Amino acid sequence: MNSSLSAEHRRLAALQATGLLDTPPSEEFDRITRLACQLFGVPIALVSLVDADRQWFKSRVGLAVPETCREDAFCDHTIRTTQVMVIEDTLEDPRFAQGALVQGEPRIRFYAGAPLVLRGGHALGSLCLIDTVPRPFSADQQRQLEDLAAMVMAQIDLQCSNARVDESTLLPNRAQLLQDLVGLCRAEPGGHRVLALLELMPPDGLMDAIRAVGMQPVEQLTYEAGQRLAQFLGSESRIYHTSIARIALVLQPQEGDALRDFAGQLLGTFLAPLSDGSSGLVINQRRRVGLAPFALETADAIDALRRANAALYQHPSPDVAICDYDAAADASYRRSYELIASVPRALAAGEFRLVYQPQFERATTRYTSVEALLRWDHPQLGPVPPGDFIPLLEKTVHIQAVTRWVLDTALAQVRAWEDAGLVVDVAINVSPRNLEQPDFTDSLREACARHRLAPSRLEIECTENAVLTEGPTLRGINEARALGVRVALDDFGTGYCNFGCLYGLSAEVLKLDQALIRPIGCDARALDVVRGMVQLGHTLGYRLLAEGVETAEVFDQLMLLGCDQVQGYYLSRPLPPAEAFEFVGRWNQLVTPE
Repeated sequence: MNSSLSAEHRRLAALQATGLLDTPPSEEFDRITRLACQLFGVPIALVSLVDADRQWFKSRVGLAVPETCREDAFCDHTIRTTQVMVIEDTLEDPRFAQGALVQGEPRIRFYAGAPLVLRGGHALGSLCLIDTVPRPFSADQQRQLEDLAAMVMAQIDLQCSNARVDESTLLPNRAQLLQDLVGLCRAEPGGHRVLALLELMPPDGLMDAIRAVGMQPVEQLTYEAGQRLAQFLGSESRIYHTSIARIALVLQPQEGDALRDFAGQLLGTFLAPLSDGSSGLVINQRRRVGLAPFALETADAIDALRRANAALYQHPSPDVAICDYDAAADASYRRSYELIASVPRALAAGEFRLVYQPQFERATTRYTSVEALLRWDHPQLGPVPPGDFIPLLEKTVHIQAVTRWVLDTALAQVRAWEDAGLVVDVAINVSPRNLEQPDFTDSLREACARHRLAPSRLEIECTENAVLTEGPTLRGINEARALGVRVALDDFGTGYCNFGCLYGLSAEVLKLDQALIRPIGCDARALDVVRGMVQLGHTLGYRLLAEGVETAEVFDQLMLLGCDQVQGYYLSRPLPPAEAFEFVGRWNQLVTPE
């Protein structure tokens, strides 16, 4: 007796370990039960899993209820044998003749079941056929049913293997999550859920930990987190390991602040630091959860994990622990990303163009140079604001091709203007990714030679950034300067750089950011700041260029301060080539007529 109880305990433990109980329907199993009905001509086919006090149907065709009492289950007898159990007429079998499923619905008169047995010998349940009339069942049909049962076991083995379970944490993985989401859509079409994505460590902390101690301690910590969540949630939700140090849960939607309160409780389970117990690695850094509501429609459900990830990145502030999904922000980001993906096509189709903003020189009162600014005329979206695509463009390899196009187009325009009698220099914007390229200086040299322009006629503007003062980026700046190309530090005064870093940076021009310039017409303190920057910049040997000049008051103040160059809407907006040629040529002719 004790041995029998022990075997049943082991069988139930094996059943629980499969993670199949109470999971959504899956097409992989439903396909087999539909085939069984068609092959054998029966109205009911079931994949039945026999739990402690019930039989639960992972797949069912022709039966409305999701489970029945184990005491009434035919399959409870099937799991005690290794062969197909056939009852051609239940009224002729004293074990079942008076049973609830025979005398009541679904009024079973025929049953055939093939046991579903794990490799370790534990029987989980059966693939069974049911009819409401007696019928014979041949030896050939029994073999066919065994073959179908083997197909069911192949699916169970797949779901219990590393294909559906993360080996390090023993939690269902992303593939299993996606399958379960699809199953939920089939089980409750039109319903709603919320995907909660728990980030155990911020990306920078995660990379530091992996670099210091390797993956295994991080995986162990994720395992411990999963165990802690399982204790907190019980059977309320299945827990999935979707990526390194990230765990997902599917939650019921809740009204008002109830969902955020529950998310706070989830995070509260980690108030005590997690430790892997061996390497000394402890997770006590900030943890966050991204919440993404979704409808139980296949496309929406499959997209839920992406949206939960987006929620985490939409709230980069470490002070935000519960991150709600923002559909508008997500749509804007996805639009920008799709734009970036279409850059090669846009270059080939001629959708990019340059406009030129004149730069006024104080010493000569002439426009001696222009800044070339990139514009994108999209065939479907119309003009795309530079702020929507340039920041992302600078993070991709496409920046190399776009910068080459800008360089070549701008120099070709300057040459055309010079051939028409207007001599101006040109400034283009480059990113640190351009400067890091070993052949960047060669591309500058070749472009200038191709358009018959001295390198000194070209200025490259680099947005101030920490990488400008180190490694290959600094080398790129110095090599460009040695070639004779002027280097300007763009947006100076609002970012990383300060005057202390300028000793090692071979730039000629400091371009004062418009955020510093705009207030000086009405703010005495702002004026003092700019005055000090101009004076110190001159002391260090730099030319000062102010951008964002929009009023006469600001222009006059900058002239009094001795700022070398200015540009802004007060003087001229960025202009198409023909208009820039006419504007600059007319002004310069008025100042110094031939």
